[in-house]
Amino acid sequence: MRIRFQMPDRAVALLGAIVALGAMTLASTAVMADLTDSAKRHLVRSAQAQRDGSHLIRLTSLRVLRDPEMRPLFYDLLQHKEWQVQVHALLGLAEIDSDTGLDPLLLTQVDPLAREQALSTAIDLNLLHAEAMQKLLEWNRLETANRLLLMAELQEAGEPIDVERLRELADDNDLLIAGVASLLLANGGDESALSTISSRLKKATQTEREQVLQRMFDVVRIYEINAATPWLNDTLRRVDDDDLAYWGTFSLMTMNPELGRPHWNRILGDDPTYHQRVRAGLQLLEAGIPVDSTARKQLGADEDELIQRMAAASNAIAADRNVIETMEALIDTGHPQCIEWALRHAQDMPGEQSRSIYVYFINRLEAPTRNARELDVRAQAISAMSNLSILDADVASQLLLDSDDDSMKQQTLLIGALQGHSPKLAEAARPIRRIGSSRPDSLALLLLAREGSGLKDQDIQQLGRIAAGGSMLGEMLQAQAAWLYLKHTGELDEALIEVSGLN
Repeated sequence: MRIRFQMPDRAVALLGAIVALGAMTLASTAVMADLTDSAKRHLVRSAQAQRDGSHLIRLTSLRVLRDPEMRPLFYDLLQHKEWQVQVHALLGLAEIDSDTGLDPLLLTQVDPLAREQALSTAIDLNLLHAEAMQKLLEWNRLETANRLLLMAELQEAGEPIDVERLRELADDNDLLIAGVASLLLANGGDESALSTISSRLKKATQTEREQVLQRMFDVVRIYEINAATPWLNDTLRRVDDDDLAYWGTFSLMTMNPELGRPHWNRILGDDPTYHQRVRAGLQLLEAGIPVDSTARKQLGADEDELIQRMAAASNAIAADRNVIETMEALIDTGHPQCIEWALRHAQDMPGEQSRSIYVYFINRLEAPTRNARELDVRAQAISAMSNLSILDADVASQLLLDSDDDSMKQQTLLIGALQGHSPKLAEAARPIRRIGSSRPDSLALLLLAREGSGLKDQDIQQLGRIAAGGSMLGEMLQAQAAWLYLKHTGELDEALIEVSGLN
């Protein structure tokens, strides 16, 4: 995920306990009424601020459904007193119609904090299109930081931007604004822009200078500003802070390994600690730079299995040979940063290679190693299944069909499937025996209910029970069950009327 001026909040993980309930019986009219009331209460609690913040968890889950019938709810929530809820409303509407994306007019009508968060998150999710960015830039009340972010995105996409406005921003009193604007000017061919900001930074306090440089280093890497590499190379010679030097060097090496290598050598030093060696190895891995014999000796790769496997993966990717084998070996180390890298890198690999890596993460559920915690392995498999569902729904569906009934693997794959939208996966879940209220049974039911067809009366009743707390799926999935129950019982319109105007 891209680094922005403010990192978007991450979604809450869909993990919880397994609790079994007794056999189901057909619900009476009174029970049906109770289930409907319970489901409506879930919707109310999603729309009203809760002291424990659980309403935000419910809204996160409801957004996953991308149900067009949710539009009235989200439009109503645009007026919510909490800016975080407004963010969910904006993103929810954009996700329902991703071809149109985030509505620039709606962005002008919410709290400034909501606007900032929704903008950065929508960009990360590819929900803010160039036309909308241009339209938003026409609004004269747009905050300066947001304006600069949109200009950076448009420039990267090859779209025209207002250079004169950019020059004004390069003179801004805020050094961060001026610094990023100067980078964009340099990217557009203005060679003097970076000299000016460098002179200004020399007069700033050390703390302010380092904070601005950190963000500028990030922007160089994120937007691939090649014109700034000479400036970055020169600036790094005068950087004393270890972390700042590390990230600046990483940015330079991703852009120009030849220029970055001397700085990498300097940071590593003649007698590096183990932590420094691992970090340096990660730099090469993340930057996609092969580990030559000199670097291998500096890292002490022959003396440590983790570093050796990082080096092997770097070289395999650079040579495009034995990529899968070396990545699997690196994944097996259980090193958190290497795992994160592997999941990110898989998204940019050729389809067949990506598929192999995702399947490997999933198969690790049945072949745990001493280097990996069970909860971590499950979370990684969920992420892999979610990505695989998009990449190859046929393979993802077959994995689900082949998993043992009521097994942890089946449960994990169902959670991953629920993060996407694939009719094939819903069909793969249909054969699962839904004879009780175990967690896998309930997850399979939710997957089927989202597709909206083939549900029996007892399935619909069980949706209501899940919303009421059956199966202990947690508030996120209970909220989905409540929405789907109201929808399948024809009570949704009345429930939305009750919710409307609460805030």
